[in-house]
Amino acid sequence: MPDADLVSWNTMIGALVQDSMFMEAIELFRKMQNQGVEPDRVTLMELASACGYLGAVELAKWIYLYIQKKDDIQCDLRLGTALIDMFARCGDPHGAMQVFSHMAQRDVSAWTAAIGAMAMEGNGKQAIELFNEMLHQGIKPDAVVFSHGGLVEEGWEFFGSMDDSFGIKPKVVHYGCMVDLLGRAGLLAEALNLIKHMPMEPNVVIWSSLLAACRMHKNVDVAKYAAEKIAQLDPERPGIHVLLSTIYASAGQWNDVAKVRLQMKEQGVQKGPGSSSVQIDGEVYEFTSGAETRPEMDRIEPMLLEMNCRLREAGYSPDLTNVLLDVDEPEKEYLLSRHSEKLAIAFSLINTGQGMPVRVVKNLRICSDCHTFAKSVSKVYNREIIIRDNNRFHFFRHGSCSCKDYW
Repeated sequence: MPDADLVSWNTMIGALVQDSMFMEAIELFRKMQNQGVEPDRVTLMELASACGYLGAVELAKWIYLYIQKKDDIQCDLRLGTALIDMFARCGDPHGAMQVFSHMAQRDVSAWTAAIGAMAMEGNGKQAIELFNEMLHQGIKPDAVVFSHGGLVEEGWEFFGSMDDSFGIKPKVVHYGCMVDLLGRAGLLAEALNLIKHMPMEPNVVIWSSLLAACRMHKNVDVAKYAAEKIAQLDPERPGIHVLLSTIYASAGQWNDVAKVRLQMKEQGVQKGPGSSSVQIDGEVYEFTSGAETRPEMDRIEPMLLEMNCRLREAGYSPDLTNVLLDVDEPEKEYLLSRHSEKLAIAFSLINTGQGMPVRVVKNLRICSDCHTFAKSVSKVYNREIIIRDNNRFHFFRHGSCSCKDYW
């Protein structure tokens, strides 16, 4: 186009976001800035969506500051809600609540986004308080509000009140939340009973939640049952095979581990390599598990050695059951030490100032060893570690995690 105006730029940025090409959308926005075209409310809503999915917290903060400085951009209900969701997805619940507290008007979508921000952080009590305040303000909840979990007793209460008090029939997502909630509490029999009495067919997400609970509570029998159901619904889902392998490995059932791996090979199911990315000074750095070729490794290697020494002194011990290969212990320890999130955390500690949070975006579910590792780093180095894996957010502070060791 010889002359692209703001509408043209917005159309292209919106198309890229709609097609999940978030990095490309942000790059196009930067080109738009270089052309001297000022963004408007529509541009910023699209950017907020891209930032949320990428976890680009630095750009997210810039967007919010830009809106605050511009008198001609009104932060209305839609834009405010988009900003709350953006900060929540970036792992910045405090930023989300700051936007929420400054909104002149709030509809059910804004309240839902704020409740979701608290739920992502693992702050169930604050989420419930927000829900009750919403009711006090006379805002009637919709089905989306009930998709966020709280505590077991309160969870049952909210689940029952959906139809009784608000006339909302629970959907499969709400049953999934209850299964997740019961599994988190170790009530596997209750969770399985709820699944069997659902008015609709349970989907892969439902059975996956139960399988994840079996990993935490080391229940091999229920895990096998859940995995069989998942295999019937989605036999090519690689994460399920890996999770089942981990459960078998933690129980020392290496023959069953081998069977699952053979099954994956026969079915052509491949597990992609684990990768983790961090954003530092506006630049994104990506690390792959086992990668030794990155130029940063010369600085990461000694940092990893220092971290392992300090963490072991503080009581950390590698969980070798996360290595699904029958190799000797030194080899297992080496393989564990090269998991992508550990490389990303080490790189961030080197390149960020003392006290700054470390933010990592990971493409796969975090393993139990890396979870323990991150908890130890948060305590020993006095840093907040925020990891978003493909399942949920983990906020590590002072040696504990917001997920209460369940994910």
